Amino acid sequence: MALTKLNSASVIERLPTGSVIQTIEAQSSSSNTQPSTSFADVNGTSISITPSSTSNKILLMWNCGGMSNGNNSSISIKVFRGSTVVRYIPRYGYSTNGWESCPLSIQYLDEPSTTSSLTYKLQARTDHDGDFRFNDIRSGSDEANTDSMVVVAMEIKG
Repeated sequence: MALTKLNSASVIERLPTGSVIQTIEAQSSSSNTQPSTSFADVNGTSISITPSSTSNKILLMWNCGGMSNGNNSSISIKVFRGSTVVRYIPRYGYSTNGWESCPLSIQYLDEPSTTSSLTYKLQARTDHDGDFRFNDIRSGSDEANTDSMVVVAMEIKG
């Protein structure tokens, strides 16, 4: 996990609103399949950050490849802070027939109003038991384990 953080309170106080205070990055090369109509955690999407001020915001970004296969099937995604849903995307991707590209690229700006440690993650489900694959890695190919889910959390001065 990469971490960049400003530690000096006097430096942080002089920064303008919107400045990045800290950045945390996590990567996962695990492949995920979501063939269920029930929401389930998406592996490799969890990230934790501790804000330094209650007035600061947290910018979150999730990015990886994705593919959808189903007959008139869509995928729904929830963004969680701890056990609380902070964003719901009811129809993120859609497949009409056969495999279609559906890369995952989600951004969310949270205003948690706390200095306690926060953990964010994604859950997903498909309609009609369609097949959606995050970070799909073809086994037995030269490309195996080269893709990754990239998750970034940035504390932004409020």
